[in-house]
Amino acid sequence: MSELQVRHIASMLKRNYSGKIDVSDCLTTKTEDKEALLLTRAYAAYSLQVIACASEDVAANSITDGVNDNGIDAVLFDRVTKILWLVQSKWKRKGIGEPESGDTLKFCSGIRKIIENDFDSFNDKIKMKQDDIEDALNDYTVKIHLILAYTGDDKLSTHNNDAINRLLKDINEDSEELISFETFTLSKAHKALAGLSEGQPINSEITVEHFEKIDTPYKMIYGIVNGSVFAQLWDKYRNKLFNENIRGFLGDSVVNEDMQNTILQYPENFLYYNNGITLLCDSFVKKPLVQQNAGTFDAKNLKVVNGAQTVGTIGKAYSQSPDSVEKIWVSVKLISLENCPQEFGENVTKKTNTQNRIEKRDFVSLDPLQDKLKTELAILGVDYHIKRYAGMNINETSCTVEDVIVAVGCSLSNIDIAVTAKREVGLLWNDINQEPYTLIINEKLTAIKVWRCVQIMRKLNNYIKINSKDKKGKEKQCLIHSNRFVLHILLNKNASLLGDENLDFDSYLENRVQQDIETIEKKIVSAVEKKYKTSLVHQIFRNYTKCRELQSLLLK
Repeated sequence: MSELQVRHIASMLKRNYSGKIDVSDCLTTKTEDKEALLLTRAYAAYSLQVIACASEDVAANSITDGVNDNGIDAVLFDRVTKILWLVQSKWKRKGIGEPESGDTLKFCSGIRKIIENDFDSFNDKIKMKQDDIEDALNDYTVKIHLILAYTGDDKLSTHNNDAINRLLKDINEDSEELISFETFTLSKAHKALAGLSEGQPINSEITVEHFEKIDTPYKMIYGIVNGSVFAQLWDKYRNKLFNENIRGFLGDSVVNEDMQNTILQYPENFLYYNNGITLLCDSFVKKPLVQQNAGTFDAKNLKVVNGAQTVGTIGKAYSQSPDSVEKIWVSVKLISLENCPQEFGENVTKKTNTQNRIEKRDFVSLDPLQDKLKTELAILGVDYHIKRYAGMNINETSCTVEDVIVAVGCSLSNIDIAVTAKREVGLLWNDINQEPYTLIINEKLTAIKVWRCVQIMRKLNNYIKINSKDKKGKEKQCLIHSNRFVLHILLNKNASLLGDENLDFDSYLENRVQQDIETIEKKIVSAVEKKYKTSLVHQIFRNYTKCRELQSLLLK
C-alpha cells in the first residue's frame, strides 16, 4: 500500500513540477538519479503547496536544495501570513522509514546558522533569499515554521524528535512560540492529493444543529456547528478554504492565541466568546436524514468569507487536543449565492469583515483623565488625539493616545512595561481600571512630562529610521528591535529632565540625545553578541527575563 501511495504522489510531482524545478546540478547523468533528485525537490515544493498554501510556481521557486544547503531544501517567506517556511525533504521510494538522524541534525544546524545571520557557508540559492530571510527575522510579528517532509512513517524516532525539540526549546526559550515544527509524511501527502487542485471547488457536507432557514430574499441557514467539522475541513483544504476571504489564516497572532487558549481550556465557553463563521456556497441542499434538532446540508463550492482565524485556530488546536475541539460549538451562517445579484457575495465578504469592529484601544476615550490631559496639552500647543477617526493628521505638534501610553510607559522604572510595549502593546490599555494602564495614566501625570517623553521617542524613531539603512545583520536587528528598550534607558537616564520646566529640555533634545542613543546602541550590540548570540534578536527585546538581564548589564 505504501509503495502504491508513493507511486501516486510521484506521478503527480513529475506531471506538475517537471520543467519548473532545476535538476541540472545532478552529479550523474543517470535518468533514475535525475528523477530521484526531481522528486526530492518537488516533494519539498509540494509540502509548501499543501501546508503553506503556496502556488506551484511559488513553491517551485522556493527550492534551495543542493551542495552546501546545510540541510535546508526550501525557503519561503510569506509576507501576507507573516510566516518564514524552512523545509528539509527526503524522498523514500518504498514509503517507509524516516530521515537519518544525521540529516535531521544537519537541518537543525542550518536553522541555527540562519538565526545567527551566518550565511557564509550556504549555497547561492539560499544567499539569493537572504534579503527575504533577514526581512522575516527583522519583523517581530513573523513566525518561523519548520517542515520535515519525507515519504515515510508518521512517527519520528527518539533521536530525531530530540534534535528538533532541542532546537525549538533553544529558540523559543520561555517566550511565546516563535518557531514551530511539523512533519509532512506519506499519509499526509497522499491525503492532500484529493484537495490539491486550486481550481477544484470544495464540495462538502455541513451538519448544522438547532438550525433555522431563511428563504427570502436570499437562502441562508444559521445555527451551530461542532468544531470537529471545521478541523476536518482545515486538515483537508487549509487556506484554500479562504480563497475569497480578505486574508488567510494569520497563524499565532495575539487574538488567535487567545482563541486557542479558550478551545483548550474552556471549550464550553467558545460559542459565547467567538463571533462565528460566515460561509458562502453556490447552492446547498438538505439531505433526507432523520436528525433531531439538526440538518445536514450538501454545499457546493464552499468558501469561508469571515472567520478564517477561527477555522485555522480550530485546525491547529485539533492537532493538540481533538477532545477539546469536539467539545466546542461555533455559530455559523451558510449563505447560498443561488439567485443572488452578481456582487452580493463580494459585498458579504467585505461587510462581514469590516462592520461593527471595536478595539479595546477605543475604550481609552472613556477615561476622564484623558480629557484632562487633552486640555493640558492644548495649553502647551499640542493637539492630542484620543479617538481614532478618518483623516486624522499627526504632525510635529500633535500626538495620539498610543504615542502617549507607549512613551510614558517606557519612562517608568519597571522595564517590564517597556517590554510589554514591544511584545504586546495592546495590553497597556487592555483595562483602563487596572495596571499597567493606571501606572501610566493617573492624576500625577503632567502634560509637560507626556510631551517630552513623546518628543524623545520621536527622536529615537527618526534615528533608527535613518541609521538602519546602513546597518546589516545583527547590528541592524538590534537597532530596529531595541527601540522600546532604548527608549526606557533614555527616559530613565533623564528622568529629572522630563518633568522640570526649569531645565533646558530643548537643548538636550537638539544637542545631546543622539549621542546618548549612539552610546546605548553600541553597548546593546556588544551585550547581545556576548550573552545572547544564539537568540533571535527580536525575541530578546520581547522577553522579560532577557531585558532585565540586559538592563543590569548596561547599568553596570
